[in-house]
Amino acid sequence: SPRIPTKTQVDIRDRENKVKKRGSRPYSSMHIPQFYFPSGKPATGLEVETILQKVAQVFAGLEGGKAYKQQMGAITKASGLPLFWKILLFRSAGGTSDGFISYQSLSILLKKLYQSCHDEASKFMRLVAKPGASVLDFEDFEPLVQDVVESHPGLTFLQDAPEFHSRYVTTVISRVMFCVNRSWTGKITVPELRKSNFLQTLARLEEEDDINQIKDYFSYEHFYVIYCKFWELDKDHDLFIDKNDLSRHNDHALSSRLVDRIFSGAVTRGPEFHEGKMSYKEFVWFLLAEEDKRHPTSIEYWFRCMDLDGDGVISMYEMEYFHEEQMNKMETLGIERLPFEDTVCQMMDMVGPKQEGKITLSDLKACKMTNIFFDTFFNLDKFLDHEQRDPFANARDPNSEPTETSDWNRYAEIEYDNLVADEGNADMDDGNYEDDFEPEDEEEMIRDEMLRLADAAPPPQRTSGAVHSSEDIYDFSNTSNLGY
Repeated sequence: SPRIPTKTQVDIRDRENKVKKRGSRPYSSMHIPQFYFPSGKPATGLEVETILQKVAQVFAGLEGGKAYKQQMGAITKASGLPLFWKILLFRSAGGTSDGFISYQSLSILLKKLYQSCHDEASKFMRLVAKPGASVLDFEDFEPLVQDVVESHPGLTFLQDAPEFHSRYVTTVISRVMFCVNRSWTGKITVPELRKSNFLQTLARLEEEDDINQIKDYFSYEHFYVIYCKFWELDKDHDLFIDKNDLSRHNDHALSSRLVDRIFSGAVTRGPEFHEGKMSYKEFVWFLLAEEDKRHPTSIEYWFRCMDLDGDGVISMYEMEYFHEEQMNKMETLGIERLPFEDTVCQMMDMVGPKQEGKITLSDLKACKMTNIFFDTFFNLDKFLDHEQRDPFANARDPNSEPTETSDWNRYAEIEYDNLVADEGNADMDDGNYEDDFEPEDEEEMIRDEMLRLADAAPPPQRTSGAVHSSEDIYDFSNTSNLGY
């Protein structure tokens, strides 16, 4: 019998014939322009050409068409990049500390940059990373921060104390690694840059003349606090401290068992680890973690210290291990001991772990009172301070507005005021004042103190343009399984 097409087959055939007659394609194969660019929207040829024309105009006004490092500000802005990328652009185009670049070399670089890198993070990586590398290590940031020291208006007074340039550079980069390198590898990736606020903060340097208003990474006052705290502990001024030195921090507030864990390599590995010693880089991480225990990196820092067996869980045994020393110190001070069972019940209620009797890193990151948890086991002074207050007061008030100022910013502000006041009182005790004495300008006071400290310590080795170091901070990439 003949094969008679069904009604459905006839309808499909009719639609196909109508499409062919119209000369158009079926809707399913229509071209839809790309509208989502996860790595940034590529610049058009016209946009790149416009940028190159602006750059050429700047070069036309330079003698001999040569751009030296000091002239890179206008060129960088004409290139469509943030001002403080100028040293990165200069070096990537072949410039040296005492050399120059030409329009030809820069135009080649800009064409490649805009063709292959479509957002700020990828452009920054291309300009900063070593040739062929796709990650940034500690020393990659040194030319950038050194240029900030030499050219930012808020740091002009520091130019009179070159001995401390390397200390400021080290502090800033250590803070960048602490906040941005969430993988703890010592190598910052493009995704980590995109998730952080570093590039936005770097752009703010152009808009803000007062460096201390840039609380993240670059604040000079924060550097001053960190370095002075380290200087107080580093009695022989060799830029290393040992267990006994760190034990004196905040009048012996830290438990000795915690200090042992810090020096065991739990939070420092790779080339940076020196048995029995803590470098200035490591101290920056320690102080940031100690004074802001709610920061994600701080939570990881103290979790590693408390997780004695590295199984990714804080067990009852590990809590009791640190709790015992706290109670012994309380007895020495004539304060009644708190039973471990009572402390554990309070901590479990506060953290709310998913698995009874065990606390994981994710449990602590979900808790808003990790500072209270860690202080209970590590820092007796802060623990007693928490005991005088109701730790659940803020948690019970759903209408309370979260504070924008971090624990670290509050600490740094208070300590800086104390340090400046102490220095002012010391000057008066020395009799260096007259009846018509007027207080020194704050910047002059800071500079004099830094110069005084410099007289007691050998100036750091510096080379032109930047501080160079082969050290690699917190390189955990060669470790197999940390249990986290």
